Amino acid sequence: MFRDMNGQAAIPRGNVAAPAEEGFEDWVRASSRRLRRLAYLLTGDLDQAEDLLQSAYAKVLPRWHKISTYDSPETYMYRVMVNLRTSWWRRSRDREWSTDEIPEASWRVGTPGEGDAVVESQALLAALRALPERQRAAVVLRHWCDLSQAETADIMKCSVGTVKSNASRGLAHLRAALAQTPDIPGTQKSDLR
Repeated sequence: MFRDMNGQAAIPRGNVAAPAEEGFEDWVRASSRRLRRLAYLLTGDLDQAEDLLQSAYAKVLPRWHKISTYDSPETYMYRVMVNLRTSWWRRSRDREWSTDEIPEASWRVGTPGEGDAVVESQALLAALRALPERQRAAVVLRHWCDLSQAETADIMKCSVGTVKSNASRGLAHLRAALAQTPDIPGTQKSDLR
């Protein structure tokens, strides 16, 4: 959400009418939590996720009067976020390198508990960050946002077959990466399949 100097929620005043901005503010409040999670899954970094979400909101705001009439403005926002993230990745791909191995982490030995869930989610996020951009987008949109193959294909601007292959390859990479992690108390390798 946009903030003014006092930390209060504020939407920049532009050439958008006030009633449209109010509807936009309500929509931002209602959707920001879900979209922030999506942004984090797409970027793998909290700061980049916030930047991605704010940039996406900034792109949507001037067109809000039209976008608000869509059946699902959130689906439009998914497309904006995926496109922005892909654009950022293309500009910075010389600075990012994928690795075949997840960095070692300190695994807690003992009974399964809340800490184990954190370790498991960190391993999953590390494996997700290692996926190629299109595979990550396909996996996140299909399995996190629970979109159909057709909706995902529309957002990614590709065919349904491309979504299927990217999601399948992405899941295979995730399974392989998670199968290589040290044994986590309370889980079995079969849980990862």
